[in-house]
Amino acid sequence: MNPSIQLKKAIPLFLAALKIHALSLLMILAFIASVEAQQFHPNILIILADDLGYGDVSFNGCPDYATPNIDSIARNGALCKNGYVMYVSCSPSRAALMTGRYEQRFGYEHGMLPEKGNPRLGLPNSEATLAELLRPAGYACGAIGKWHLGSAPNLVPNSRGFDEYFGFLGAASPYYNAHLYRNTRRITESRYLTEAFTREAVSFINRHQAEPFFLYLAYNAVHSPYDRPPQQYMDRVQNIANPNRRIYAAMVLALDDGIGRVLQTLQADNLLNNTLIFFLSDNGAPNHGFTRNLPLRGYKFDVLEGGIHIPFAVQWTGTVPANLVYEKPIASLDIVSTAASAAGVSLPGDREYDGLDVLPFLTGQQTSPRRTLFWRDFGLGDNGPPGSTITIWAVRDGALKLVTSEATVHEPPALYNLHDDIGETTDLAVAQPSDVSRLRNLYDQWETKLIAPLWQKDKDWQFAPVVLAGDWNNFNKDDNSAPWQLTRISAPALNGTPDGYSWFVNTIHVASSGGDTTPGTHSFVVIGHNHYATQWGGETINIDNTTVIPFFSGNTLGPVNTITFDDDYYYSFRLLDYACPNDHQGAPCADQAHANMELAVLRTAAPPVSITRSGQTPEVPTASQPVVVNIALSHFKSPEEHVYVRWSTDTFVTSHIVRATGSGVSYSATIPGQPSGTAVQYSLLTSTANLSSAVYSGVIDPLALSVSVNFKYVVRGSP
Repeated sequence: MNPSIQLKKAIPLFLAALKIHALSLLMILAFIASVEAQQFHPNILIILADDLGYGDVSFNGCPDYATPNIDSIARNGALCKNGYVMYVSCSPSRAALMTGRYEQRFGYEHGMLPEKGNPRLGLPNSEATLAELLRPAGYACGAIGKWHLGSAPNLVPNSRGFDEYFGFLGAASPYYNAHLYRNTRRITESRYLTEAFTREAVSFINRHQAEPFFLYLAYNAVHSPYDRPPQQYMDRVQNIANPNRRIYAAMVLALDDGIGRVLQTLQADNLLNNTLIFFLSDNGAPNHGFTRNLPLRGYKFDVLEGGIHIPFAVQWTGTVPANLVYEKPIASLDIVSTAASAAGVSLPGDREYDGLDVLPFLTGQQTSPRRTLFWRDFGLGDNGPPGSTITIWAVRDGALKLVTSEATVHEPPALYNLHDDIGETTDLAVAQPSDVSRLRNLYDQWETKLIAPLWQKDKDWQFAPVVLAGDWNNFNKDDNSAPWQLTRISAPALNGTPDGYSWFVNTIHVASSGGDTTPGTHSFVVIGHNHYATQWGGETINIDNTTVIPFFSGNTLGPVNTITFDDDYYYSFRLLDYACPNDHQGAPCADQAHANMELAVLRTAAPPVSITRSGQTPEVPTASQPVVVNIALSHFKSPEEHVYVRWSTDTFVTSHIVRATGSGVSYSATIPGQPSGTAVQYSLLTSTANLSSAVYSGVIDPLALSVSVNFKYVVRGSP
């Protein structure tokens, strides 16, 4: 054959072979890259239980059922005997876990009711989640289960760094026929919810086994409702006599089995050696009589050990030694720092992180440092608005813990040596006053880094809608028009609300013609829920003050209030939306729903102004240096309106009121100089009441006409 013809035939064959080899080479390189990614960028798996007590797992001594799969995490890694979360209940605890920062730094200090319309009610977008740190590093990020960090579109998992989400956004969900989200699409899940979350976790791992992934698996087990699990779990706890404990135990077994399936999937995919696993609960178990926090004292919602000291285990096969019992304190705060370090991701340098990278301590490369941990559940005190609580708090430094718990808020703090007394039974405060003073100083210094809560606990659904049914609208309880239906402003609001309370507001223009109603004496009732079963009446309403209106329930209109309006004035109604005392579970609170109402009516000659800060001089004062606050009003104020700066050094439990001076739309007020290290928080407000001598929020908040957000500075030392 002609050589040239042979060459022409050979070239395509050569090129085809070369292409095959190139593809093979690319596949090999891709495989190597995948292996390297898995080797140098470990998968991160956080398994979070909900309301699981310290003593409700068998590695902490549970006597009536076993949790072999949860135990295996501790057995194949580190059992952390002193594991902590940073808050006494679900939502703020998750905020600290997800950010690696004390949640009080950014005002996330209370649980919340879902409000999809409020883009600020949840984990602030200024805070970086672990997913937002890992995703740019090439991690596939998935969240499964309970979110409870905000339900507005900008706050849901898919907006906070997660590629995939399957779960519910609020505090609790039924375990059967649960209404969930797959990403942003609503679905109904037919399977028992714990099993459904396990199924989704297994799917996520299988689909992302060739790339580094971060999976946040937040089971809602064993949070209420205590729906009876499938029979296969009930059959395994027939030894338990208490029927409530039996259901609870079966729920734990379903959780444990699910975790076992997740671990088996990692094993089957050959990922266990390259997956850093954290297991913990979001807080201690609640006091329901069938949970177990022993040997700890206290429960969920308290800063005793039973509320914050939780089951905690860490596994990274081949890196963290097996059968390690780690006695030093470890915290949910540490997860972000540890995971980021393992993934080779730098933490943002524009903020202070509170957690530690604990891997060097767990692996024995470094000696564990002495740690100081803090807790606070803030309240405005006995003199706050109805339902206010007194702050409970704790600080642990080494083995010593100083604590003011729910039962001791009117007593001096107690001191315990947790190394010898994990049950907090022997108060050492009298015997060791120097330690009390030292720990109290540590706590006080920590508090200077915090801000006031951005929102308070409220019960908006108990009142809303609120209607003024009066002679001006034919006593129409269903009137949804302004100004007769009050507008509810949800905290945290863009322009602030009084001490983070949601409130109901309106302004009525009174005029002989062209107003909302006419001058003279009028009668009305306040109706909640558009229903006569929830109404308030029978009083003469004070102007420029508050009036306590009795509650009435009936099938028809009850006793009426009377109010007298002057011609060509504006009357602003203000009603705080507050929580009832000791309402921990978010359940209906009969005390508030049937309580008397404190209503304020404030009179102005023009529509009330709104108020903002235009400046502060100096921005960072030195010791004893006064601070001038410059204030801008939306328009010229009425003569009746007073402009105030309200400042505080104890987060507004007590306040100092300074009346501002100025003219037009520009005012200013001066905050006196304070000692070095003092944290000062302040806000702006207007009122037609004289608040110059007011001290407590229970007086100030109901009489606020307009308010601003809060501001803060810390006084530094001498120049």
